[in-house]
Amino acid sequence: MNKILFASDLDNTLLFSWRHKTDSDQCVEHLDGKEQGFCTQQSLELLASVCEQAQFVPVTTRSVAQYQRIAWPAPCAPEFAVAANGGILLVNGVVDSKWYMQTQELSAPWWDELLYLQSRLPEAPMCRRWRIVDGLYLFAVCGDEESAQAGRRFFEGGTGLNVEASGRKLYFFPPPINKGDAVSRLRARFLPDKVICAGDSVIDVPMLRAADIAIFPDADLMRGEHAAAVMLHSGAERFPDFVLKSVLNEIRRIPV
Repeated sequence: MNKILFASDLDNTLLFSWRHKTDSDQCVEHLDGKEQGFCTQQSLELLASVCEQAQFVPVTTRSVAQYQRIAWPAPCAPEFAVAANGGILLVNGVVDSKWYMQTQELSAPWWDELLYLQSRLPEAPMCRRWRIVDGLYLFAVCGDEESAQAGRRFFEGGTGLNVEASGRKLYFFPPPINKGDAVSRLRARFLPDKVICAGDSVIDVPMLRAADIAIFPDADLMRGEHAAAVMLHSGAERFPDFVLKSVLNEIRRIPV
């Protein structure tokens, strides 16, 4: 049994888009035949070492289809991944039916609210397009980050769903669909001695709060929140490299 569970967000934490790539970065994702997602070469080497010594589980807001676009190099390919913001567990790329059935039971009380909010989105001029993701949460794309924040303010307080804005995207989550609850379910499954979580956005805060060690890039992200221990990015190196070096350093501290 692995002593450490490393549960990590993907986009802008371990992966990043073509907008932030350098010539030495490696493409790990294509969309419509075009290069889409990248990792640093160093982070792939570090991640391979992490996978040898810990249980690496990506925890992402991506849909199942979006997650499955990622072509992990063999030494980095995780056996388990959590998609749809905690709602779906993949085991070697296949949906774990028990996990998904439990998620559906937990989120069922909010289904009518999801459909109602979906019907209201045309009232919000900042929302350009939207869809329900994997039958679990509502997602909308806005024109820019400011518009997404305006959309959050427009709907927040008028719904029992959790409304979050990240970049130019707006999310409506049933309360049980969050990364913190996903980490609790992973703890129960793997019974690790320690859980390390990494993330970069407000959607990752429940997961970071649930960690024994939380790794994130900006002190403001966790202001007023609590984690047992914190590793804050200094900015001296790229964030994915910092995350994975921090995980490996923690692994070395644990006696065999």
